[in-house]
Amino acid sequence: MSPSNAIIAAPLPEQPPAYEGIKDTLETIIVAFILAFVFRAFVVEAFVIPTGSMAPTLYGAHGTIVCEDCGMEFAYGLQDPSEGHRGNMVGAGAQVVCPNCNHVNTNLKINDVAGNAEKGDRILVLKWPFDFGGAALEPHRWDVVVFKDPADGTTNFIKRLIGLPSEVLMIIDGDIYTVPVDQLSDVALAELDRLRHEKYEHRAGLLGGPLSATPNVVLRELEAKLKIQHKTPVAQKALWTQVYNHDYPPRTLDPGQPYWARRIGGPSGWSDLRNRRIRFDGVSRRNDFILMKGKKIIASNAYNVHDGYEPPPVSDMRLRFVWTPRSNDASVMIRLVKYAKTFWASLNAGGHVALLDSQEFPDDTAIVMGEKTLEPFKVGEPVKISFENVDYRLGVYVRGENVLSSSDDPDSPAYYGPDVAFLRRHEAGSWRTNPPASIPPRLYGAGGSFDITHLVIDRDEYYYRNLRVVGLPAAPWAPDDGWGSEVTPILLRGYEFFMLGDNTAASKDSRLWDVMGPHLADRGEMSQLGTVPRDQLIGKAFFVYWPSGHPLSWLPIPRLNDFGIIPDVGRMRWIR
Repeated sequence: MSPSNAIIAAPLPEQPPAYEGIKDTLETIIVAFILAFVFRAFVVEAFVIPTGSMAPTLYGAHGTIVCEDCGMEFAYGLQDPSEGHRGNMVGAGAQVVCPNCNHVNTNLKINDVAGNAEKGDRILVLKWPFDFGGAALEPHRWDVVVFKDPADGTTNFIKRLIGLPSEVLMIIDGDIYTVPVDQLSDVALAELDRLRHEKYEHRAGLLGGPLSATPNVVLRELEAKLKIQHKTPVAQKALWTQVYNHDYPPRTLDPGQPYWARRIGGPSGWSDLRNRRIRFDGVSRRNDFILMKGKKIIASNAYNVHDGYEPPPVSDMRLRFVWTPRSNDASVMIRLVKYAKTFWASLNAGGHVALLDSQEFPDDTAIVMGEKTLEPFKVGEPVKISFENVDYRLGVYVRGENVLSSSDDPDSPAYYGPDVAFLRRHEAGSWRTNPPASIPPRLYGAGGSFDITHLVIDRDEYYYRNLRVVGLPAAPWAPDDGWGSEVTPILLRGYEFFMLGDNTAASKDSRLWDVMGPHLADRGEMSQLGTVPRDQLIGKAFFVYWPSGHPLSWLPIPRLNDFGIIPDVGRMRWIR
């Protein structure tokens, strides 16, 4: 009799040979490597920013300092000794000028001679759109892109894409102007192509002497057909640079430092100009204004260690602040000037907003470029206001919304546009050594009382060449101004792109390329100095995933605590 509770043991399954497990593990590792390689090669790749040519959009090796006077934090460029750079070190006697209050800082927190420079930003680059192509996925103007250095074909460069295929490009008064080749006459196009061919003959050693000048007949046609290229809203946001932020006023106000000042002469309703909250007490009088003094609006970049050279003035600017009406009859006006044109943005607590064109304080003769009535502003409720003049476009913004703007239509009363012939000839002539100074913005008060806080002046990107740099050293036959200047238009063929760095004074980019590597030189006339062929583009930069980090000073490992091994999460950002 068999027991009812008997347990019958089942035979154990046969174990696979040991080598089968090892084989599966190796296959998994190999597949993982293949997938990682495919992902890196065709989808997304990480890069490190080595230099400051794109600062402040992207940082290379740099130091960070809090201004000893106003307290604003800013970065300044260094060369990282670990990368083999030994020249131009920032030593113990170096100075960096605060971009806000003009204070000369000497107590530098970071000194790359000691080998502890903050590393450059680490970024992610999206590659597959450029591989697949198509109109929607093609590179666009103002994108930040990675490409192969035309001088060697192996180094990765990162710049902002400025010029597109099949157009002629010129940089005039710091702005970008282009015209599609299909809008040019056969004569102009033939002359521009002849100059391109002559450039190739010089590069190939087939021709001596300087490069021929662009014929006047071509320049006159370009003046009539060139159009300014407005930055996209995304790119413009990245390309604004603070000139002065009144949240960080200088504590000492030494000579040469900026401050807001009242109109000279007569009583004024403005008070507390040294405080972060500026008041207007409601004194009703015409022409009662404040203006910025002691601050030049120039194309300076705090990232560049001061070398005594003063960049050119910038007339494209924005004034922004928070306005808090204290009475129902409060009224504020902003004045911006660009060369011979003066524009006004007018707002009152009743909700009326106007954009005006008037050389003098506006009266009944002022040209009304636009007006709108919004909901009345509430007494005591702060509201963000800004007025900008950028790329020959005016914009009045309330709570971040564009409520009034100028027009590109010459027949519109709101028309505003450049005189290309005037700008180009002055840029190539008298402005080269004596450019007109920028006129700072003004704030006018009238009627009732109000407060102003978070008052900031911004200036636009201004592309220029340092006049101390003459010519292209490796191409002595080339024009001093490089490629694409106001006297040297560049013809971009159907596969060529033009690149510029955001830190224009410290960027050797399309304007100044004078060496071509064999990978492009072997293509003969198909390659052109100053351009990047389509097949040399790698991808679009889209995210800073590891900004320079924080060191762990308590680590017992020698020198490891010199490096920022903990990422600064607060500075992770999208690349615009």
